[in-house]
Amino acid sequence: MKILHATIHGFGKWVDHTIEFSEATCIYGENESGKSTIQKFILFMLFGLAPKQRAFYRPKTSGKMGGTMTLLHPEVGEFRIERLDEVNNGAAVCFTENGETHDEAWLKERLNGMTVKTYESIFSFSALDLSDIRSMKDEDLGEVLLGIGMTGSNNIYSIEKKLDAKIGDLFKPSGKKPVMNQKIESLKRVSDALQSFREVEVSYREKKDTAAQLEQKLAKLQRDLKEENKFAFTIEKELHALPIIQEYHKFKKELENYPKVIQFPENGVERLEKWKELLLPLQSEWNVVTDHEKKYNQIIATLKLDLYAETIQMEADGILSEKQQILSRLNELKKLKLAISRHELQINEEVDRLQLGMQVDELASLELPFYLEKAWTKLKNETEQLKLEAEQLENEEKQLKQEKNYIDNQIKQLEDLLLSDSHVHELRDRLHAFKSNQLLRKLNEDAQNREKERSKEKQRTSNTLIGSIITAVLAGVGALITDYSWLYTVMLIVLVLGIGQWLMTKRNHKQFDSVLRAYRQQSSEHVTEEERREAEDLLDMQDKYKHELAAFQEQEKLGHIQYIKWNEKQNLFAERDRRLQQQIHNQFESYPFLKRLEIVYWPELYHHLRQVLKLIKDWQSHLDETAVIERQLANYHRRLDLFVEHAGISDEEETLEGKLEAIEEIVKMQQEKQKELTYYEQLIAELKEKQYEIGQSMQTYEIEMQRLFEIAAVDTEELFYEQARQYEEKHTLEMELEKTTAQLRNLLSVESYQQYTETIVTETALEMKRQQSESMQKSLEEQLETVRGNLADAKAELVAMESSESYSTSLHQYEMETEHFNQLAKEWAVLKTAKEMLTETKRNYRANYLSKVMEVTTLYFKEITAETYIQVYAPTESNPFQVESSDNIRYTVNELSQGTIDQLYVSLRLAISKIMSEKHGLPFIIDDAFVHFDANRIKKIIAILQQVAKKQQVVLFTCKQEIVSAVTEMKQIDITKKL
Repeated sequence: MKILHATIHGFGKWVDHTIEFSEATCIYGENESGKSTIQKFILFMLFGLAPKQRAFYRPKTSGKMGGTMTLLHPEVGEFRIERLDEVNNGAAVCFTENGETHDEAWLKERLNGMTVKTYESIFSFSALDLSDIRSMKDEDLGEVLLGIGMTGSNNIYSIEKKLDAKIGDLFKPSGKKPVMNQKIESLKRVSDALQSFREVEVSYREKKDTAAQLEQKLAKLQRDLKEENKFAFTIEKELHALPIIQEYHKFKKELENYPKVIQFPENGVERLEKWKELLLPLQSEWNVVTDHEKKYNQIIATLKLDLYAETIQMEADGILSEKQQILSRLNELKKLKLAISRHELQINEEVDRLQLGMQVDELASLELPFYLEKAWTKLKNETEQLKLEAEQLENEEKQLKQEKNYIDNQIKQLEDLLLSDSHVHELRDRLHAFKSNQLLRKLNEDAQNREKERSKEKQRTSNTLIGSIITAVLAGVGALITDYSWLYTVMLIVLVLGIGQWLMTKRNHKQFDSVLRAYRQQSSEHVTEEERREAEDLLDMQDKYKHELAAFQEQEKLGHIQYIKWNEKQNLFAERDRRLQQQIHNQFESYPFLKRLEIVYWPELYHHLRQVLKLIKDWQSHLDETAVIERQLANYHRRLDLFVEHAGISDEEETLEGKLEAIEEIVKMQQEKQKELTYYEQLIAELKEKQYEIGQSMQTYEIEMQRLFEIAAVDTEELFYEQARQYEEKHTLEMELEKTTAQLRNLLSVESYQQYTETIVTETALEMKRQQSESMQKSLEEQLETVRGNLADAKAELVAMESSESYSTSLHQYEMETEHFNQLAKEWAVLKTAKEMLTETKRNYRANYLSKVMEVTTLYFKEITAETYIQVYAPTESNPFQVESSDNIRYTVNELSQGTIDQLYVSLRLAISKIMSEKHGLPFIIDDAFVHFDANRIKKIIAILQQVAKKQQVVLFTCKQEIVSAVTEMKQIDITKKL
């Protein structure tokens, strides 16, 4: 958003005046020319003013108060704001290009909720604000950024206050009126009431416990009686089953004569007869296959006698398998010898070309680690860099000397131009005399004008004195006549007032006459207007020369500091040169041949040496491979000779190829015999396979028969048949015993069944048990009736106590109060958590914006100070702003000059405006904030403002002509003569 033009109908000194704005506008005016009034008018048009503030700016020469301002909005386009004090109480009326009219709320929406306070914190500042940065802390800067960033967020400050108020309404640690505090007192009262009911509850619980014990005892007696009835019924069943029990024990005794376990397979006899019939034909076929196998084995034995030993065959196969490899190695040997000759020639050529005075064996032993190239390159670069730095230091020294001579000459010239102290005092006395003459002339005029008034005043004073004396006399006489003592007091007061007024008037006239005489005595010297003007010009020039002299003296100090820095650089350069020479000397000790070359050629030499070493390495590798191949060929010849001797082959063939052909012939004959041997072995394998199939079939039947014997646990057929007889007899007895067991299981319980099957019981013993059970049943029934009566009495007493509802009502009230208190506590916890989250959000928001603002501040400050300072650090709780100079020394804001402090503050405000202009984009207003800037830094800050104006409108108010001169790309408006 930017301002296009504004028309002031009436505001302060300005009446019916129009101002045209551009992207960057510089408004120049001397002091009291109305610059601040225009700035206030812009804020009035955007945000309005309170009635008292509007009354302050009401024009003295016009009845109108207000004006119009046209703005360009990126979304709405061009629209006009109109504010008049007498219309809508100063509220804004906005007119858009399409003819629509909008109110103050619409304008606030276009401004994104911006307020005048926030606007002045971001987009406006003046020379009066420059001192704020000295005392600004982290919290102060953070609050500014928070207020900026939270603009338009539905008044976060009021939300925070509302949260504090709600938390205080719910609970305060030492309060009585908050809801939770009152609820705590109520809970205490209900708790005291419950305490009295708890004492009654103790006796109630005792009776409750007694009733519970009686119920448990009643239930136990009922269970015991039920069990006893069950026991009596069991005895009756046992008497009925007694004959079957006796028969069970008879069968069990007969089974004891047989083994506990008789193992015999099911249908074992029939299965054994079946397997014996199937086994006989298979045994005949087995005998025929065995005869054929013996015949073929004899033929195989004869063939094996005609074959060479297996080791000889394997050795022949091994020799022939290496035939192609050996022939290939012979060809490879020829190629290697050619390569060796070629490498020897290349190595000698490279050694001669390098001319390092080293032989091939010396080069072969030379080691070039991987880091050597980097080290030589580094030494080369450092050597070249030191040469450049030496030239740079020499140039800097010349420049420093020239600057020092220039500053010394300027200081000397300025000291010569300065007036002597006596001359300065004379000029000041002349100005004082001129002012005294002016004052005396005015006093004489006043004395002449007041002479008549003084006569009248003396007459009035005398009359007043006479009147007061007469009144005092009358009061004294009245007091004597009437005896009223208070008339004496009146007399004294009137007399004192009359005499006092007369004395005061007389003393004033004397003082005026004495002052007039003193000025007439002092103003004996006559000074003309021309002399006064000449004295003022000379004193102004004297002040100007003093300021310039102080500036050059400051530059002289800075030059001295620069010379100290130059000496430090010179010392560092000497130290680096010494270290470099030491490193070069170390290289000479490790590689003496480097003395023949300059350092600039060392990296190139490294690559040549690497190439020569690679050639030597390849040459040595070829020699090693040649020796290996020759050893392999010699070993192969020896193996071949040993095989021929061991195999009994005639040694008529002397050549390697002839010996290999003889061995191939032997291998071929052996292969034919081996094929015949393989044929018979295959027949044997087929017979064995058939024999295996027959054996498997026979084994199947034999296994089945043996399995029957194993199941019966016997070794022969006779024992197997005997085992079958015993098995049948025992099985019959077990069936009878199982039948009686089933009958007993139907008649008796599990416990009785186990008891009577393990021991023999008589009818007399069962009869005694039945009588004992009847007696126990009778005793249990009597006890049961007694317990029932006691339980009925206890329950009647409990019903009487439970009929009272006072305790339950109090307990219910206590639970309800506790539940309400818990809800209030939950609400308090939620509000407290919201308050903490809001505080944490504010802290995080401040931290995010602070880092961005400090980055942009550093960029602006670095540019304004020509990189004298390279970093700005935000203030903390314990430290103010800090800056870091180019030589990495930190200074607090209080250690900087006034001009540098102002430049830091301007950088900070520009940074805040830049960060926030992305959201709001309002014009940036500056009012004479560069009063302590020198000429160079004024140019830099103007350049920055002109760059900022490309994205955000800038309005600069100034009374300095040098600032106007520095402005090149801004629209200039001179309001000095327009007022």
